[in-house]
Amino acid sequence: MKVSEGQAKLQFTLQKIAIAWSFCMVVTSFNRIAIIEMGLPAAIISLLIGVYTLFGPIQPIIGRMCERWPIFGYRRTPYMLLGTLLGSFAFPLMPGVLVDMQAGSSLAYFYCLLLFCAFGICIAMQANVFLDLLNDVTTKESRSRVVTLTWTVQALAMAGWAWVFGALMPVYSLEAMQDLYNLTPIVMISITILGLIKLETRLTPEQLQEIKTNPPKPVKLLEPMKESMAVLAYNRQALLFFVFIIFSLLSVFLQDMLQELWAADLFGLAAGESTIYQRFYNGIQTVGMAACGIFVGVTAKKRLQAKKAAGLSVENEKTLPLDFGKKLMLIGASLSIIGFGLLAWAAWLQNLTLFNVFYCYSAFALGLLVFPSISFMADMTVEGQESRYLGLWSLGQVIGLFLSFTVSGCLYSLLVESQVLTANIAFALIFVLQALMVVFSYLVVRNVTIEGLNEAAEQEPDAPITADLQPTTK
Repeated sequence: MKVSEGQAKLQFTLQKIAIAWSFCMVVTSFNRIAIIEMGLPAAIISLLIGVYTLFGPIQPIIGRMCERWPIFGYRRTPYMLLGTLLGSFAFPLMPGVLVDMQAGSSLAYFYCLLLFCAFGICIAMQANVFLDLLNDVTTKESRSRVVTLTWTVQALAMAGWAWVFGALMPVYSLEAMQDLYNLTPIVMISITILGLIKLETRLTPEQLQEIKTNPPKPVKLLEPMKESMAVLAYNRQALLFFVFIIFSLLSVFLQDMLQELWAADLFGLAAGESTIYQRFYNGIQTVGMAACGIFVGVTAKKRLQAKKAAGLSVENEKTLPLDFGKKLMLIGASLSIIGFGLLAWAAWLQNLTLFNVFYCYSAFALGLLVFPSISFMADMTVEGQESRYLGLWSLGQVIGLFLSFTVSGCLYSLLVESQVLTANIAFALIFVLQALMVVFSYLVVRNVTIEGLNEAAEQEPDAPITADLQPTTK
């Protein structure tokens, strides 16, 4: 049963606010405490955290589980709650595990890995159920507006939660950390419940019987992934776009693990003070994306009006044509490169005022860069093979996010923890590296076109396209 757009916006936004707590906990609290306060190796901590991103590909399996095995007559709500329970209850266990890791327990590292595996399953379950439930209860006309609002609010919620964490734990202590992490199940579960109440309609006895009689077929996870990866062997345009996705995410999110670290190493900020960079990053980057989105919307409206006035067809007109999107990307990339250069200079000087000003500018510029980059993925498909290509782009996102965690931790261990370089020079080099990644990303994608992607797809070797590819789009 469809719900009103207002109800959908409110409740799906609440779901994103709940999960934003856990994301913010990982990148503004856990990594800082583990690496700075407890002195654990950044390379290992970043690898453990990055593990959660690798569970993205299991979303089709979760989606099929929801379809095959409803709980109390509901296909979505119970699985969202189970995922939230699993992920949120991992956090109260983390302080004790970190203490054991600091004491040298090898088993504690394994326990930490299990906790982030639980968190990864939680994120995968929530992401899949969110999309399926959204499809169930919203109309095609309102769906994009609901999605836009929820993702915007999630970014702003992370900025808000970062402020809350700073207020609750202005200075690190194990007791304060435990108290903060104990709040996670309460906050996440209560907000998630508010986001689910009366949203899903219970299945009728007839519908439940139909599922028992004709259950959905099991998902073949590896086969669709293999078919998506096979595209890279014969479609050079797809390979270039795949590389672009990985490096664009790496260039933007490399700093997620490092914000709290440079706050401590460069400027001596306490745990509560260092959350300012997460607030800057999510808040101002969202403003940049919104500004770009508004500009795109206005220009698209004018373009459509001009074509209609000239008597031209607007049936297949896109809101953001690829050529225009690349021009916007060039502007965003250029401004981002300048921003990273300025940050490198401020880091080298260890000038807090300059750094904060340049960081705000950089976050806004990255917002201008991210908007067209995200928009490209929906259009870069081949007719009749949408699932194959969207599945490939999703895999690129998983790899890019995983590398953003692991590479940042390795760089910190290699350059700072090893004392090969002083912290100011090390972070300056990291910002320069991010600028070079932006340059590389743009150079890779500048000659990629939808037409070229489709032409290269015609060279595909004869191979059947399985019906089970569709779930990989989630």
